[in-house]
Amino acid sequence: MTAASDSGLQRPPPMSAQTYEALCALIHRHSRIHLAPSKLGLLSSRLNKRLRELNLSTWEEYLACLKDRSGEELGIFIDLVAINHTHFFREPVHFELLSQQLLDALLSDSPTAPQGVRCWSAASSSGEEAFTLAIVLSEYAAQKRPGLRWQIVGTDISNWAIEQAQRAVYPLDRIGLPQAHLLHKYFQKGAGPYQGFCRVKDVLRSKVSFERMNLFEGVYPIPQPQHVVFCRNVLIYFDLPSRAQLVQRLHDALEPGGYLIVGHSDSLLRIEHPLKSLGNGIYQRTN
Repeated sequence: MTAASDSGLQRPPPMSAQTYEALCALIHRHSRIHLAPSKLGLLSSRLNKRLRELNLSTWEEYLACLKDRSGEELGIFIDLVAINHTHFFREPVHFELLSQQLLDALLSDSPTAPQGVRCWSAASSSGEEAFTLAIVLSEYAAQKRPGLRWQIVGTDISNWAIEQAQRAVYPLDRIGLPQAHLLHKYFQKGAGPYQGFCRVKDVLRSKVSFERMNLFEGVYPIPQPQHVVFCRNVLIYFDLPSRAQLVQRLHDALEPGGYLIVGHSDSLLRIEHPLKSLGNGIYQRTN
């Protein structure tokens, strides 16, 4: 590809249906993400910059690159495809119900939760959901259950997302919190080169860990069953058999009486599962 001016680099020609199908097959094989034929334009837009970085001029060259190079390029490819849209207190009804009802019931009924509540953000992206959970648990403990122990693990298939989550640094204008005092309590404002950014304080970071993980890998790197699992706005990206398999695995990762919380865009319709629906995308393991 020839060098281009500051106005932009030359775009590759349109992606053929055959190449799109081959790329979709790679995506599905390594992440179970299912892209419909209508998503060809979306995939092209996400990968255009990567082709320029590799100095490739066709999609066929990029496909060959994915097959010939080490797993590093495949990881970058999955990072670019994976959906990472998120923000603090997204779909707030789940956090409201957790703090107002679910934690009370869990601590009353579960034999293990009083010794320490374990939560898993199963598609944590860049960490906002996991740290929102941490704020909710910290506030709950302070107001209702002083001394309550809790821990959170966040996982995501994207290496980039996990690196961002571990940094725990976010633009100030993207941290939307339900109460103004929470910003001062849980975030440290940056100065100098970090002006306009905030970092999550250690009072939360010390109780939240992040791991790169494929939800369909053999063994989850989570040592104990969880009391609460958030897996929101993820199921919509999988085909029906993959959704059914994942829901069963998430059920098995829960403590009896624990809760699985899915996103408003997700659906467990047409999936046979042993979970009890409580409404608002909240399900409970009953055995």
